[in-house]
Formats: sequence, structure tokens, C-alpha cells
Amino acid sequence: MTVALIYPQNTGMIVTYQNETFNRPVRHKSMALPIALLISFFMGNASMASEENTQAPLATFDFAIAETLNAIGHPPRFLSGLEGYETYSRQEEILPHAINLGYRHFPNLELLSSDPPQHILISPPAHASLLPRLRKIADVMAYPLYKYADVEDGHNDWDTIEGLTRQLGDLVEDPDAAEHYIEQSSHHFAALKRQLNGIDSPILLVRLMDERHARIYGEGSVEGMMLNRLGLQNAWQGDFGRWGMTTISATPLFDVDAKLVFLDSPYGPDGGVRQLLSDGQWRHLPSVKQGNYTIIPVNYWSWGGLPAAQRFADSLASHLTESDHSGSASVDTN
Repeated sequence: MTVALIYPQNTGMIVTYQNETFNRPVRHKSMALPIALLISFFMGNASMASEENTQAPLATFDFAIAETLNAIGHPPRFLSGLEGYETYSRQEEILPHAINLGYRHFPNLELLSSDPPQHILISPPAHASLLPRLRKIADVMAYPLYKYADVEDGHNDWDTIEGLTRQLGDLVEDPDAAEHYIEQSSHHFAALKRQLNGIDSPILLVRLMDERHARIYGEGSVEGMMLNRLGLQNAWQGDFGRWGMTTISATPLFDVDAKLVFLDSPYGPDGGVRQLLSDGQWRHLPSVKQGNYTIIPVNYWSWGGLPAAQRFADSLASHLTESDHSGSASVDTN
């Protein structure tokens, strides 16, 4: 599903076109630019500048907040860890107008203070130690997410992420955009759930770390949230810790009867997962020997908002239905 949103700052192409129209007669000196076009040009630029100035400048150090703001049409002016976010999303210039504040855990506060935003948005516990310094720059607003969210009993990660979207919509004074995005996302996920009705096998989300260790994902992460939302069963019933994942050795996986979904990290070498599956003990896992697995690229942040949830869900649904229709995956287990 494609969400069509109009961003005030995405008018650069129009300006470029107008500049080109304006400059061409000057270069050739063949005719004067019509007065009406000049007036239109300057009034258009003034209108654009006025419209952009009404947007409260925001800074954030959190990818879930940044991508949610972007999705509802109000991208942040500043983001720390922008290059890392581009890597995880596998999309360069995913926030083309954002100013990169450098490393996510050590944002460039000197740069930020040189052009203070109206609000700095964080997601504790990350960056909580910076609060005294941040408050000297701008108003700080905190949005704890997933297992760090302060929610009532009965609420889940989905409620928290929906709540984040609404809170950000209120902050930028555009609650309708937030509600529209939530509604579109809900309809999209409902459609994916219907596609996956035939998947009755438990799912195990695995990220291979090396020849002997793996991470398993579940409640407290985008992956766990979306398994639940799509009506899929997580095969791992153990504890997932505060970050929605747990690191294990290979041994416990030999007793798991599930469809294995291997998460291919954007930081790993090309073909890294297949290489690990063809060598060593991973190839002896029952699900691997039976070809009951699939590999999906990680193109999202594991603690992201609805945009990350959609990228993960789309990829998961596509690979599960494809492998279900085409039969088992293959790997050399000899």
C-alpha cells in the first residue's frame, strides 16, 4: 500500500523548474521575462517560505519517532544516526531534508544548539543521561516505547505505537494525518492477515550471529508485535528480555518444530545467511534440513513505528506465501 502525502518541504523540484525558466532568457538575452511570471515566482517563493516557517522544527534521536513524523507528513529537521537509519531501511535519502546530528548515541549537541528546534523528542531509556544538556537547548519530550512504555494492563505494543502516532499528530497540530495513517495501516495489515490465513505453522524469527549463536525475536520488538497482529504464532515461548530479543546457542533450536524465518542483517556480508546455513551446525537443524525456512532482508528498525512494521510485515507475508506456494527452500545439507 502506498500512502500519498504532500510535504511542504518537498517543493524543491518546482523551485528548480521555476529557476530554470527564469534563468534561460537571461543567458540567451533574447527576451525579457514577463512581469507576471516574475510576480508569480517571488510570490510563490514567499508563500513556500511562509508555509515552511509554520512547521515547528523538531529534532529526534529515535528512528521510530523520525519515521512516524515523516509518514504523517512532518519530517524532523534533525535526526541523530541518520546514516544508520538509511542502512537499516536500505534506502538512501529516506529523510532527504533532515540534518544528520552524527552518531545516534552521541548526537552533535553543538550543531543542534546552533539552530535550536522547538522540541527535542527522545525515547527513554536512550538519551536519558543527556536530559540536563538537552533541556538547555530546547523543550524535551519523551516517548517510551515497547517494554519501556508506561502502559496500563491490557495494553500491548500495538497500542503503544498507535498512541505514539496520535501523540505526534497532536504535537505537529495535524491529528487528522495521524488518524488517516493509522487507519490505512490497520486496513493494510488486515489484508495481509487474510493472505496468511493458511499459515498454521509456528514461526521462529532468527538472526544468525555466527556459527554457534543466534538471536530470537518476539514480544517487545516490531517483529513480535507484527507476528501477533498478523495472527501468527511465535514458536519461541521463552523470555525475550527488555529489548524483545534473546541470544541463544544453536542447541535449543534442534527441539523447535517451526517455520524458520532468518533475518538478513543489512550490516552482514552479501549471502552471509546462506553461507552460515550451508556450513557448520546450522545446516543440521531439522527445519533447515527439511527446507522449512525462508530468508528475509532486514529493511526496518526492530523498535520502529508503523512504517517499520509495514516494511517487516510486507516482507514477511511475501516470503511466507511465496515459500508456501513454491514448496520448501533449499540448502546443501550434506
